[in-house]
Amino acid sequence: MKKILFIILAGSVLLTSCKKFLDINSDPDTPQNPDPTSVFPVLISNIPGAGGERGTGGVQFDALWIGSYIQFWHAFNSSQNQFTWDAHGHNGHTADRAAGIWRATYFGVGKNMEYCIEEGQKRGQWDVVGAALAIKAYLFQLTTNYHGEIIFHDAFKEDSLFFRWDDQKEVYKGVDSLARLAIAFLDNKEYNPASLRLTRGDLTYGNSANFDTEIARWKKFAYGVLARNFSAIIHKPQYSADSVIKYTDLAMANGADDFVVPFEASRTADANIFGTYRDNMTPIRQSDYIVRLLDGSVFAGSNALANRDPRIRHMLVASPDTLTYSGNGGYRVTIPGLGDTVPTASTRRRVPVLWGDSLYSNPGNANFAAKSGKYLFQNKAVMPVMTYSEMQFLKAEAALRKGDATTAHTAYKNGINGHFDFINRTSYPRNQSALFNQTPLSAQERTAYLASANVKQNAADLRLSDIMQQKFIALWGWGFVETWTDMRKYHYWDIDDVQPGATEQVYSGMMKPVLLFADNNGKYAYRVRPRYNSEYVWNIYMPEIANSPEYHTIETWFSTSQP
Repeated sequence: MKKILFIILAGSVLLTSCKKFLDINSDPDTPQNPDPTSVFPVLISNIPGAGGERGTGGVQFDALWIGSYIQFWHAFNSSQNQFTWDAHGHNGHTADRAAGIWRATYFGVGKNMEYCIEEGQKRGQWDVVGAALAIKAYLFQLTTNYHGEIIFHDAFKEDSLFFRWDDQKEVYKGVDSLARLAIAFLDNKEYNPASLRLTRGDLTYGNSANFDTEIARWKKFAYGVLARNFSAIIHKPQYSADSVIKYTDLAMANGADDFVVPFEASRTADANIFGTYRDNMTPIRQSDYIVRLLDGSVFAGSNALANRDPRIRHMLVASPDTLTYSGNGGYRVTIPGLGDTVPTASTRRRVPVLWGDSLYSNPGNANFAAKSGKYLFQNKAVMPVMTYSEMQFLKAEAALRKGDATTAHTAYKNGINGHFDFINRTSYPRNQSALFNQTPLSAQERTAYLASANVKQNAADLRLSDIMQQKFIALWGWGFVETWTDMRKYHYWDIDDVQPGATEQVYSGMMKPVLLFADNNGKYAYRVRPRYNSEYVWNIYMPEIANSPEYHTIETWFSTSQP
């Protein structure tokens, strides 16, 4: 007995000694309990996939692939991996392709976000807690819309090897609760006077005129998450157009409230993934759909100069033969399933890379010194996460579904104007990198476009397709999951279900891919497979249906009429 007691006591001494040894040898430059304001920038920078999340992390990495599903862009030829996604397929588990949102939510942001929430509450930093909860609500809304069923209640659970999945309906309820909780914390002004404020680590709204404005903008972001949450469930008994309108009214009031992620482009991890330095966009070319939306073909029925949207010169790229091709200024296209169909006699590829007019290769690969790129495809260009323009189109859609054409028409025009303002904006966080090319859109150009056949002049003439396709333009290049959510809730090819007797498709200008992926059995993609090097390899609770070759074509809950 004495021998056993000696061993126990000796062990206690050893443990105490180890603790003292570790204390003595702790690194003062790497604090174990950093202030949440110093951790908070990681939450923002990992949304697009910067901040160290190389390879598969973040929204922008996944956008490279699902951008083909929604016809933002396509592969220029069949030798590109992108070509499979043009056919609504996937590349299996190759290099965890299209797994960036999963990785950002559960790894890049995950525990850092939980730390900001938990430690922020201990320190009385209600602003940090509220903003972190708003990001959490946004990420889970994003992740469930992207993947379908996901890990929600078990996410970030300590001391667990396996994590149970939750149905999408349950995740939607959870997002609603998280957004409301975020707003409640942001409303709490009884801060600990000894603690640091959110502004110190806020890359998005930290440059606001004052602290109250910064907090108000975070609340608007949380309300925007609620608006997205309600807007997606149009087929459900619980759908409420009034709720969508209410939350969009509480969200972004103008472009200054836009939630954008800035880049300084002084190093690889802080450069826009779509910029020339990172060289991710070379296989991609602008789609037939976006070109015809902007050149007047879809809305006005003709791509004559008078019908051309002035935004086209800032957003898209023209070929060298700008005066001779189809009369639209040289804006050539790729076709889903065909790519850049160059005539046999041609010695030149037709569609330029997205970095600039008449360019067929990257003008600034691994070179920060080169000032190159266009629109959102620049090293220092911001990545939008949520905008005033988007909120107005959400409101327009809801109002039209409600039968209030007047409110819908006003919001529709606000959405178009909001996107003009977005392109013309000169003040962005950190680097002030403008998105317009050389000169902003003029007042005369805006007035002429709003009075053209591209824009419905009367509320009585407004159709759902007008709203959703103008929204497509405003979200092109950044609103990937949001646009895909819209397309899936209208099942890609649905006829307008708002106007009685309508025969026009909601996405009337979009063409069907020339072919569909072999495993699809004639169906379109409705979800992306979760991260292979996580769920398939390590989690025994992976749903059995995930092993089906057709898994990515199974509809998610939000797009069905299932209660």
